[in-house]
Amino acid sequence: MWALATETSVDPQYGRDRLSHPGPLVTLSPNGYEPRTLRWGQMWQIGTAAFWVAITAEEHAGVPTAYGLGRGLAEEVAACLLGGYGMPAEVGLAAFYAVRDRGLLRQAPSAADIEQVLRQPLNVGERQVRYRFPAQRATYLAAALARIASEPAPHTAHELRAWLQTMPGIGPKTSGWIVRNHLSSDEVAIIDIHIQRAGIAAGVFDPTWTATRNYAPMEAFFLDWARHGDVHARDLDSTIWEASVKLARWKMRRNSAR
Repeated sequence: MWALATETSVDPQYGRDRLSHPGPLVTLSPNGYEPRTLRWGQMWQIGTAAFWVAITAEEHAGVPTAYGLGRGLAEEVAACLLGGYGMPAEVGLAAFYAVRDRGLLRQAPSAADIEQVLRQPLNVGERQVRYRFPAQRATYLAAALARIASEPAPHTAHELRAWLQTMPGIGPKTSGWIVRNHLSSDEVAIIDIHIQRAGIAAGVFDPTWTATRNYAPMEAFFLDWARHGDVHARDLDSTIWEASVKLARWKMRRNSAR
């Protein structure tokens, strides 16, 4: 696939090197929104819409990917509520494992019981860390677990998301994360800062949009991006997130070594 990046033939229409050709004009037009037209780019042009689609297709070719962090809805809600919010992924997972290993996800525990676990040092690799906002997260998780224990949860992506968003501390991003993982759904997206930056750089998102104010249109155009590229939205999301996190960590290590 990447052999194309070494070609130097000249495009007869544009009369320039194909390597720098910006690709076709593509119009994304999810229902309910004004269409956006962008240069799709070429798969070897880093950061373009075509690049991310090509990387996603390559990494997930013929391999169904499961994104669930827990066993069942209660565990998935716990994993996603205890992670995110700019927290390193390994810290959120360590908190989730600590709460699960204490047996608190097999019942409807009190916020105090959860908070007690979250206030203990967490083992992350070879170090111990403190969990941020233990009281707040414990309150959110206790309320969510009580609802899950007392009400039947919806089974479709949009209904489940709407139900989750009636719980304290769960907004569109966290609910999208839960739904994607629990249902392996391509009907929702997890628009975090990494997806926001990638979408703006690729021309998929309006550069004035933010996830706080414009989550719905960003999600709609992200899903249309995946549909146009013929990849699963959940895989495109994961590919961009993982690459962005790895790059950010590499930059931190490089800067700390100076």
